[in-house]
Amino acid sequence: MKFRTRLIWPLLAISSLCVPALSSAQDAYPSKPIHIINPYAPGGVIDVLARALSDHLGASLPTPFVIESKSGGAGNIGTDYVAQMPGDGYTWLIATTSNAANMALMPNIRTDLLNAFTPVAQFAYSPNYFVVPASLPVSTVHEYVALAKSKPGALNYGSGGIGSTPHLGFELFKHVAGIDVMAVHYKGAPPIIPDLASGRLSATYMPASLAIGKAKSDRVKVIATVSDVHTKDFPDVPTMAEAGYGKAVVAPWFAVLVPKSTPPAIVKRIESAVRTAVASPELAQQFASAGAVPRFGDSAATTRMISDEIQSWRALVKATGIKAE
Repeated sequence: MKFRTRLIWPLLAISSLCVPALSSAQDAYPSKPIHIINPYAPGGVIDVLARALSDHLGASLPTPFVIESKSGGAGNIGTDYVAQMPGDGYTWLIATTSNAANMALMPNIRTDLLNAFTPVAQFAYSPNYFVVPASLPVSTVHEYVALAKSKPGALNYGSGGIGSTPHLGFELFKHVAGIDVMAVHYKGAPPIIPDLASGRLSATYMPASLAIGKAKSDRVKVIATVSDVHTKDFPDVPTMAEAGYGKAVVAPWFAVLVPKSTPPAIVKRIESAVRTAVASPELAQQFASAGAVPRFGDSAATTRMISDEIQSWRALVKATGIKAE
């Protein structure tokens, strides 16, 4: 018994030294630049939002922020990169709806979003708009559905690419409405506009950053907001729920994720900093330039949201047979 006592006391002493050291490291956070990784193309919406957010994080996390784009593989290259980083709070991933959709579209995906990361906080969402040519004889979603049902397979819609939010969102709408409308895929949303305006396409889900300007022309019209709330840009346009298709709402969200091994204390520090930043009126103005709206969700709420979305996309993929490129 005496031998065991002599063995245990040194171990306890070492353990007591380690705990303050770990606590001290977390208290000192952050002590070096934080890298925010955009897993999609540079210069896009995520870049704009990440830079705007970092401008307002300094009061809570006084350190430089470095925004990096690591695009490719439908967002998987940057996502995989962050998943392999140390869980020390110095490498963040900006995830969006497409990351959750990838989990459903790509059964052999390398990084499981929820197993590899801790969702820290949602900080924004970006409503899409249901846009049709001005020449199309419909003014409501109900009228569009009636037209599509009267001509099965004759109408088409523009998609920004397989797996993009407009593609998946419109496929969800088709599934909910029970209509047959053919997808025409483009490389991004901007090339869709000329074909939509000319009437060669019957519809698209258009991001706010494009819809706000294009809808002011007489060549296209917005018939619904693909969101759960009205927006200040189109306050009189009904939401999909008001149009009778509340189950077909897909509003891209944006959230901060960190590697799973990140200590809870650091996760809380980042969550608190994002909460403070999102409350800034100046941030709302910056987000508006990219067609986004601030929306805070804490770690638990963001985790639930991502988990629910993954399950929803898996159900849609199973029902429709959508496949990634």
